[in-house]
Amino acid sequence: MDNWIRTFRAANPIDVDNPVQIPGDQERLAESERLNHGIPINEQVVNDLKELSLGLNISFPNPLN
Repeated sequence: MDNWIRTFRAANPIDVDNPVQIPGDQERLAESERLNHGIPINEQVVNDLKELSLGLNISFPNPLN
């Protein structure tokens, strides 16, 4: 398996701006982004949760601010 990974990683990409990827690369990149910058939340979802918290009299800090 390690040999297979090394072979693919060493391949010349068709587009130099997009390196050759192997299964799991996109997921590892997304995990890193989210660990560093947080999980993106749709603004409408935030608004719905905020409205719900107001109805339940629960404090809700706005993560978009």
